[in-house]
Amino acid sequence: MRFPLGRALLACALAALAAAPSLAATPGVPAFVIDGGTRVTVSGATRLALDCDLRNDGAFTPAPGSVVVLDGFGAPLLTSASFADLVLALHGTAAIANAAAVAGTLTLNSGRLSLSGHDLTVGSISGGSAASYVVTPDTLGRLVRSVGSGAAVAFPVGNASYDPVSIRTGTGTDAFRVAVLDAPPSTGFAASDALTRAWAVSHANAAGVNGTLTVSLQWNAGEAGATFDRSMVSSAGARAWRWLNGTWVQQPGVRTYDNGAYPAIDTLKTPNAGLWTLAGITSLLAVETPGDSPLRLELAPTAPNPFRDAATVRYGLPQRQRVTLALFAVTGQRVATLADGEQAAGWHVVRLDRMSLASGIYFLQLSAGAETRTHKLAVIR
Repeated sequence: MRFPLGRALLACALAALAAAPSLAATPGVPAFVIDGGTRVTVSGATRLALDCDLRNDGAFTPAPGSVVVLDGFGAPLLTSASFADLVLALHGTAAIANAAAVAGTLTLNSGRLSLSGHDLTVGSISGGSAASYVVTPDTLGRLVRSVGSGAAVAFPVGNASYDPVSIRTGTGTDAFRVAVLDAPPSTGFAASDALTRAWAVSHANAAGVNGTLTVSLQWNAGEAGATFDRSMVSSAGARAWRWLNGTWVQQPGVRTYDNGAYPAIDTLKTPNAGLWTLAGITSLLAVETPGDSPLRLELAPTAPNPFRDAATVRYGLPQRQRVTLALFAVTGQRVATLADGEQAAGWHVVRLDRMSLASGIYFLQLSAGAETRTHKLAVIR
């Protein structure tokens, strides 16, 4: 079957009259079905409007310049179909059942398009708002776009709310995959001091191949914990955190901008992709005077030990250097990172909250340069 230019608007009801496509995939469920062995070509400049499921068991070939419009009040499911141009003009949520592509432009006017665990590769995007965006219910399915060092490329994604991303490389071009998590893991910091959103960003090239990435994250009022401080200058202000080896690790100097308004926009500059979020460092309580520096790396006894709710960890650096302070379970799994980055000489004090730690024995490990110090501590109910 071939839809010529003259048939500018086709609905599912018209599809029922066609000889090859059939209307119902399941009794009572309207669908535009392309049977096996059937070929449907949508000619250039043709507009195909669908307010029902599209299931392709044959060959669906939308020519360049053709447009498929998803409209109506339903929740259409798109199976085994890719598009030249795709327009979302729904009063609900559409979904893809397989990996799909939009070779031309994805236009987001109204409604949402759920990826449902499948990648959607898109050439260009028009629109994107709280009323119309791409839903990424998990990190298995992501919005895929080509990103270069010119203008930032938008990824209008979200889950329960609209939390888009824009990316620009420092050099070169690569295909980036982006998704949003509504409930990121909280291991490594107190959830009350963090956003309830995280952004999964990946690309094919190795870290550093595309230079420094500029990644802007948008979040909304109500998506931060009760004690989250978005300040860029406060010692307790939010930092960028990256998920590494089963815990969140602070990435010093990566968060470079905050617009101070809502929707909030924060900019990260880093060579690394990965799973990112924002959180404060309220666990870092104080840095004592550098003049009181120890002669060598020191990890003082934790107090109290055992502890029920919180403990104080004190450690000293003989000189300015990069330091990592992490908490490990007896199995060797890292369960929290309390400090990570370059710090001044002197004594540092860290508050260790119980967070979601189970009762049991843990090990604090302090590493700086070639030296390591380890202490055992216990968590009790």
